[in-house]
Amino acid sequence: MRGPISGLRLKWGLPGAASMTRAGAGIGRIRPGESRITIDFSAVFRVAVSSSAGQAPVSIRWLIVAGACAPFGFNVIPALLPAIQSEFGQGQAGMQWLVSVYALTMALGQLVAGPLSDACGRRRVLLAGLLLYVAASIGAALADSYGHLLAYRFVQGLGASAVLVVPRAVVRDLFSGAEAARAMAQVMIAFAVVPAIAPVIGGLLQMLSGWRASFVACAALGATLFVLAWRLHGETLAPARRVRAVPWDLLQGYAALFNSWRYCAYAFSFSLLNCSFIGFFVVGPTFLSRAYGMTPLGIALAMLAGYGGFAAGNTLAVRHVLRAGVDRMLACGLVFGGAGTLMLVAVAGQAHWQWMLVAVAVQSFGTGLAFATGMAGANAVHPQRAGTAAAMTGTIQLLTGAIFAMLSGIIYDGSLKPLAWSSLALCVIAGFLIRPLWQRRAPLATR
Repeated sequence: MRGPISGLRLKWGLPGAASMTRAGAGIGRIRPGESRITIDFSAVFRVAVSSSAGQAPVSIRWLIVAGACAPFGFNVIPALLPAIQSEFGQGQAGMQWLVSVYALTMALGQLVAGPLSDACGRRRVLLAGLLLYVAASIGAALADSYGHLLAYRFVQGLGASAVLVVPRAVVRDLFSGAEAARAMAQVMIAFAVVPAIAPVIGGLLQMLSGWRASFVACAALGATLFVLAWRLHGETLAPARRVRAVPWDLLQGYAALFNSWRYCAYAFSFSLLNCSFIGFFVVGPTFLSRAYGMTPLGIALAMLAGYGGFAAGNTLAVRHVLRAGVDRMLACGLVFGGAGTLMLVAVAGQAHWQWMLVAVAVQSFGTGLAFATGMAGANAVHPQRAGTAAAMTGTIQLLTGAIFAMLSGIIYDGSLKPLAWSSLALCVIAGFLIRPLWQRRAPLATR
């Protein structure tokens, strides 16, 4: 090894797959005698692993793309809320259900989709979820009442739940420990990029063709992903490794997760931090529109502060989680998340929206650091049930976010002070949750 990093060579041996070798010319490259770091992001997309079932390979690039429709369906909505509210004559509290019902069904649907993927295989569940997502998106585009629109959003969330849980379970099929955290962070690229561009796309489509065009875009995206999944997604769970999807066994599996304090510490800490991230994107559009007169496109561009922060944190996690470890990366995420929330408390009553967006960016940066690492740590507790663990972890994350989204709409008083103080309380709780991770006597391989 020449210098602290140059010449670093990492080699992973995967079950049922050829080993992958990544040298200094991988994601981060430091040449001898140079202090400058060259980041080759294309290396993220060149990782390919063979399916343990002996079928077509599953690449990290495909797993990133596969999860795109779930965050797109969620994040395309905020820019459309004023237009939908005007057409159907709904109040502010009622409009939050368009966000919450999607998140709730996406959360609860994972409790079924995850175990089904453990029993039937990942590929079948992914294809079925994409079909459901496409059908519901078409129905939402044709909805003639607010009630029908909510019903289609419910079904759309169910389809998205399968699309959400399968890539995470596939990561656990193929990786373990800090390597799983790194792969999970790579898969989370979709959750950084798609939320950043979805509001912009929604705002542009709403200005050009009305809010229904965004649901047509959801259907087109889902249909494209279905074709790609049919061709690219091999089965990663061999029949010999599958488990029965019996209700009693499912309940026992979920009970085993909650009996583990490690699982609860990982799952709830990053989920509570993520609540602040979601809360701003629920009340933020209304606040920016009424307080500063921003247009839908302007609101979408302002939201880039949060998405950009999340993307930066996620990218840093990809680069450093192997060296820092899951626990340390999770703690760093909570530190930055808490600092950003404190900044939001300080600037919530000021007139300058620029400082508010800086605070949101810092908080989102912390969320990006903690999201994938916390999820990988939770899923590593019971690797024999990767689908079940990924489903419950995703459910906790989305359910807490959906509940906080509803509460954010209820406590909203025309300012961001209620959101700021409630987010600060959640950060404190998350900090207490991860304390035992530093006091355990028998650490997991994730540290």
